[in-house]
Amino acid sequence: MRTRSGIVALLVVSLLAVYSCKSVETTSAMLHNEHGNYPKAIEMSKLAIENNPLDAEAHFQLGIAYSYTGEMKGAYAEFMKAAELNPKKIADAETNIKSNWARHFNQGLSEFQTENMAGAAHEFELTTQADPRQVKGWLNLAKVYYAMSDNDTTYLSRAYETVDTLIAKTTEQDEEYANVLALSGQVMVRRGERDKAVTIFEKLLLDDPANYEVVEIVGGDFLAKRDWENGALFLQMAVEGRKKTNSESFATYYDLGVAYFNAKNCTQAIEAYQSALDIEPENKAGNYSMLLSYYQCELYDDAIVQGQQYTDKWGDDPNGWRILSLAYSKKGMKLKAEDAARKFQELSQ
Repeated sequence: MRTRSGIVALLVVSLLAVYSCKSVETTSAMLHNEHGNYPKAIEMSKLAIENNPLDAEAHFQLGIAYSYTGEMKGAYAEFMKAAELNPKKIADAETNIKSNWARHFNQGLSEFQTENMAGAAHEFELTTQADPRQVKGWLNLAKVYYAMSDNDTTYLSRAYETVDTLIAKTTEQDEEYANVLALSGQVMVRRGERDKAVTIFEKLLLDDPANYEVVEIVGGDFLAKRDWENGALFLQMAVEGRKKTNSESFATYYDLGVAYFNAKNCTQAIEAYQSALDIEPENKAGNYSMLLSYYQCELYDDAIVQGQQYTDKWGDDPNGWRILSLAYSKKGMKLKAEDAARKFQELSQ
């Protein structure tokens, strides 16, 4: 019993020693935080700071209380102030800041994964407030705003502002640097600032050609909107990135051909389709698109050769016979044109 009493006595003495160094208000704030009465802790911390603005512990206790009441911006400011006033508080301040940041960041990810975009935006907003120094929080917030701008254009302005903050905070040495540039380019495209987007993507690909996938996605988005010229612009950039990384793709060349063809750029459409067929010579869609391009570009001799090869391989496709018949007609080859037209009619029935 004497030993236990001795320990209790020591604890009481220790606590008294801790609290005796604090003002009455600061001590009260500490006790309220320990008991979870955070509004009262806030009140007493503020009173302590009013009496003594240099009271590091009062700022620290206010940061704790703010953390539990969801006031992340205030919590960060108070923890930083406590660390500034008392270097011994730096480690504890950083621990609390990291804890607040991680809690909201992870909750933001959880909301995003369940497709609750409004919830994700709210959590990532709190993440950036919990520690505005961390690029990853800003990046995820910008991504959510960008996703939400699909259905609500007001979020595009928020995405733009957040991206602007991101660029200011990011250096080339940052591990998120490429992701920041990629998202920045996408936001610029959606805002209609194509030239800025091109500049960003050129830098992105110059830093690492392997970033072609991001540019490729943008080009694909333009194709989906039937904006052929912009689609061709960004897909051509992606193709150049693929070339430098030895990762050329049939699909990318094919999409580039579609963009150039619909933009009435015959020569480049044919070049793109040919590059696609160099990778997959037996691809039916690629061969038909090449045939159609030759015909539309008034290269009738090439269209006839391509049409003969196409109908030899895919003779059950009426479209191949139709284009071949038209090409024969353009060259004055009446009998062959009639035979091909007859085949087209038979297969179309």
